[in-house]
Amino acid sequence: MKTLEILPSWRSLLKRAGLSTFEALWRVEGLPFKRKPDREILLLEVSGRKLFLKRYFRFGLWEFRCGAESEWWAARELLREGFSVPEPVAFGIERNLRPKRALSLFCEARGRRLEDLFREDPESFRGVLPVLINTAARFHALGFSHQDFYLCHLFWDGERLTLIDLQRVRRARKPRARWIIKDLAELFYSARNVLGEGAEEFEALFLEGYFREHPWLNTPSVLNKLEKKIRRIAAHDAKLKARAG
Repeated sequence: MKTLEILPSWRSLLKRAGLSTFEALWRVEGLPFKRKPDREILLLEVSGRKLFLKRYFRFGLWEFRCGAESEWWAARELLREGFSVPEPVAFGIERNLRPKRALSLFCEARGRRLEDLFREDPESFRGVLPVLINTAARFHALGFSHQDFYLCHLFWDGERLTLIDLQRVRRARKPRARWIIKDLAELFYSARNVLGEGAEEFEALFLEGYFREHPWLNTPSVLNKLEKKIRRIAAHDAKLKARAG
């Protein structure tokens, strides 16, 4: 059984482009952007707008909620809470008992990746930091966790901070320290890679503002766990790079 959900504002646009069915989106040719073992990402253009199409084709034996479905849920959940995410366009899935094929279609995020912005101008983090702190603190206060909270997944357009790659986002009824530590460790690990020595000031200023919203996390135990998690991420990343040659 195949289903395709299209946001109302995009239905006529996709229909005119011949992309209003699951099979049409599955077979459309686009500019290859990235390919992973479980999915491929293509860049399309519809009515002058750049769109990213993710097609999922490999699923775990007991996987009932695939990445496309998770990202679709997360985007709409975050929009309801007032966060900026890439505009969702369509979500489709083919399943019997388990997913067989799935896809998601989102508009390109506005702005630039913080990773690129900070690498080009290391001092630019100062202008972004207040919004980044507010976004992260409220995101976590609402029980969310990104699980890939790296600078490359945060886009800045001069006013708004947009969260991308939402397929691993999860939510609990209340904030969970372990989830938050993971997100912050990912953020700080990527900042250290991009900012070098400047990351020390970035982290200090970030935590100063963040702990005003989450004082319960400002403990030696949490800070120790955060540093350990950063080291584990670094070790894992080093292994992946060595394996890739």
